[in-house]
Amino acid sequence: MSGRQKQSPASLPQASRIDLSRLQPILPQLIDSLSDAVLVVDREQRVVAANRRYVDAFGSEGTLEAGTVCTKAACPEMSSGIDATHCATCDVLTLRRTERRLRVLPDATGAQRRWEGTFSPVFDAAGEVTHVVELWRDVSERGQLESQLSHSERLAALGVLAAGVAHEINNPLAAILVGVESLQRACASKLRLDEDRGAPSPEDPETREALDILHTLERETRRCREITEKLMLLAQPYSTAPVWVDVNRAAQDTLHLLRYQMQRQGVIPVEDLEAGLPPIWAKETGIRSVCMNLLMNAVQAMAQGGTLTLRTRRIGLRGVTIEVCDTGPGISPNHFDRIWDPFFTTKPTGQGTGLGLSITQRIVARHGGSVRAENARGGGARFVVELPIEGPGGEAGV
Repeated sequence: MSGRQKQSPASLPQASRIDLSRLQPILPQLIDSLSDAVLVVDREQRVVAANRRYVDAFGSEGTLEAGTVCTKAACPEMSSGIDATHCATCDVLTLRRTERRLRVLPDATGAQRRWEGTFSPVFDAAGEVTHVVELWRDVSERGQLESQLSHSERLAALGVLAAGVAHEINNPLAAILVGVESLQRACASKLRLDEDRGAPSPEDPETREALDILHTLERETRRCREITEKLMLLAQPYSTAPVWVDVNRAAQDTLHLLRYQMQRQGVIPVEDLEAGLPPIWAKETGIRSVCMNLLMNAVQAMAQGGTLTLRTRRIGLRGVTIEVCDTGPGISPNHFDRIWDPFFTTKPTGQGTGLGLSITQRIVARHGGSVRAENARGGGARFVVELPIEGPGGEAGV
């Protein structure tokens, strides 16, 4: 065989290896300092050792004493998606290879945490498995980032679709408007409009009725065009440059997009927008996204009807507020600390991702503002967003 042969680890010069025996005096402190949770069990599946992180995350001092059977200490029955009788430690002892598992458990606050575990065998000189080392890593943040990225990609795709649909709808709407205007001129000519008064003569009631219908068609067609324009604004990517945003217009436009859903549910909208509200330096798509998330939450909280109040106010000389109030069941006291967590939702499966308020809080923070939630005195929930007039424009780090 030509060339240099690859040496096995045992044949490597001793100088190229790290002498781990020097760490023996501080080994317990070293293992305890790890951010990963570590558990060691022997071939009889009894606990040999567990570091502080493992005790804090999965057990207590009483359940993780040396000699405890690992089926009680490691709680495989709580592993997400894994049969409790199918133990990873057993697989390692039998198959003599590394195994991996996922575990989902609530932390001290009740929030679900996602853990990724690696079960590694330890061999003796005869090649028999003497111990199994479990190493658990908290991958909740990574999972959240992956899910948020996936959600953002879906929103981006939906935005492209909405923009395309809006564009396609605008073309026939433009043709309808041209036709309506032509018919209006024809009807006006037939009625012999009085040039001085600008009003039709009293004769020919059928033509006058047709003219009234055409005015209605024109108004509703223009309203359809406004809705498609709002959809296109909502579909713009969040990375657009900051501009001076009319908060009243953004909030009002978003509320009007939900008109159909509110009518279906019997929700009565109340607009209380302060006149002369100054524009703010912000990313318009971000402000519209905040309004959409809060208004959608309010509408969904009133499935049997109620009143939705949208209010804007100026705060002194440097800020404005957006308030969204509903008359729904309000926020449970147990949920106040969790409503801003990604993926936390009290809605039925399929009716919410649990990302709306988390995204809202992040957008508001990037604009140098704040958002808070509270229960209204008369019932229902109240969300208050405070934004600076001359803030970072949605480009602040969070």
